Amino acid sequence: MEQILYSIADHKLLAAVIGLLLVAVETFAPVLPLLAIVLANAFVLGMWKGFLVSWVGSSVASIALYYVAKKFSTIKFFTKYEKNIKIIKIKSWIKKQGFNSIFISYVCPFIPDFLITITSGFVGFDIKTFISGMVCGKFVMFLLLSYIGEDIGDLFYNPKKIVIFTFAILISWIIGKRVNNKIHKESK
Repeated sequence: MEQILYSIADHKLLAAVIGLLLVAVETFAPVLPLLAIVLANAFVLGMWKGFLVSWVGSSVASIALYYVAKKFSTIKFFTKYEKNIKIIKIKSWIKKQGFNSIFISYVCPFIPDFLITITSGFVGFDIKTFISGMVCGKFVMFLLLSYIGEDIGDLFYNPKKIVIFTFAILISWIIGKRVNNKIHKESK
């Protein structure tokens, strides 16, 4: 496996295209290991290029999946359940959670973002809140994974990196929350 990664590293453009496509496909078909793809992108392309390829590919694919889910939610099979009291309560609860729930869900690498995206599309989650929470959450998660993927051994010998990243998560959440609030103030 290591030999394959090193031979791919010789062809950076091809590796970037493959990495971007794999991350995008993983968004639609969560059978691929997202953690491994992001780590491999960072290892092969370097931290920043690997991060950018993973983040852009996954974010664009998540927006596309959101719109596909939103379109499917209008199919008659699904609309007949809209008046169910439990469905109404679940939709209302999800919509109330807002930016924080989307951000936290996408920051956690063990929550399948496929389900979050599909659910957001089906319940008609506000697109501005969805995109701001998703992009900020994926930014933090992919930055962490790329940081780890570039030199995983160094993480264990330099605990200062963990503290720096924890601080980065907090700053990203604060900035994302402010951006989301500003977007909603301007649209009112």
